[in-house]
Parts: sequence; structure tokens; C-alpha cells
Amino acid sequence: MKILALLLMLLGVLLIFGVGAMSLLLFAMSFDAPGSTITPGIWLLNALVFLPVVLLVVVLIYAFIAYWSGNYTRSVWLGSVFGVAVFGGVAFFGITSINNIWKFRASEAQSAEEARLYPEQRFVRPFEGGADTIIVFSNRIVAYRMPQRGDMPFAYSGPVGDLNESRDGIVIDPIFDRKIGLDEFPQFVDEKGRRLTDVYSIR
Repeated sequence: MKILALLLMLLGVLLIFGVGAMSLLLFAMSFDAPGSTITPGIWLLNALVFLPVVLLVVVLIYAFIAYWSGNYTRSVWLGSVFGVAVFGGVAFFGITSINNIWKFRASEAQSAEEARLYPEQRFVRPFEGGADTIIVFSNRIVAYRMPQRGDMPFAYSGPVGDLNESRDGIVIDPIFDRKIGLDEFPQFVDEKGRRLTDVYSIR
């Protein structure tokens, strides 16, 4: 019982250092937002990330007092808090990891199915010495490619927008710098001779 109490207290020390480092990192990152360092309420709220560390330190102190007084059973019971915390943390991260893996596989399967059902489409606006290209990807993202210049490869200039749920319209996000105007979209034609605006409405 005495050795077990010592081991649990050692586990508590390691746990406190680990949780303390994470709490300190979260505390520092919480002030990334502009003006957050001058708001007293945010300081108080962000300081709560250290609450688990404080609780663990209190438990460790009581476990040490019980051990010092010879009450090893009580020290073990208090130290078991650290074991439960570690087990809970490992279980949480394990379940979260498995859940993320399942979500990733489901996302990959959905992407593969979308790629099968909705092949990538390209609409080109040729000009002397090159061409502009608008690409409609299977995942409903629409991107604009700049023209090829000399030996330089095609480079993305950024997204244009997204397809709507019914996949018959391109929803333009005004925040993006598209480098093309709304009146220019009809100039893009696919390999079948269809204009972009004949296939998709521009919103």
C-alpha cells in the first residue's frame, strides 16, 4: 500500500506538469484576438484553464499529508484520482481518435463517390498565347486558374465560389478576389462547346 501510494503521487506530479503545460499553452493562445489583453473579464475567463491544475495540486497535497501521517490507504484513495484522470484522458483521446478515423473514412468514401458521379469540369477562355480556366471540382468547389505564361505551370489564383446543393448554380463569394468579373463568365466554354453560364447559373 505504501509503494502504491508513492507511485500514485508520482503519477500525480507528472500529470500536474503535463496538464499545467497544456493549460499554459491554452492561456497564451487565448489572447490571440485583438483587444483581448485589455479586457479584465477575458483574463478571468481564460484563467479558468488553470482550474484543473489547481484541483490536482490540492489532491496531491492531501495525498502527501495522508502519506506523511501514515494513513497509506487514504493516500491511495486520494492518489487514485490521478489514475482515474489519466485513464479518462487516454480513453477520451482514444475514442476521439477512432471517431475521427471513421469520419475521415466516411469523408473519403463520399469524396470518391462524388468524383464518380460528378467528374471534374473545365471551362476555358482561350487567348493568344494561353488560356484562362475555371475548374468545377467534384466536391462542389469552383476555382479559377491563371493563364500559362511561357514555361511557368498553371497556378491557382484562388476560389471562385461553390456549387449549390442542386449543382446547377455557382454561388459567388464576394470576399474572394476572383480576378474576373461577372460579365466575363459567359466567355468560358467547355470541350463540348457549352458556355459556363449555360451549364450553371451565376449567383
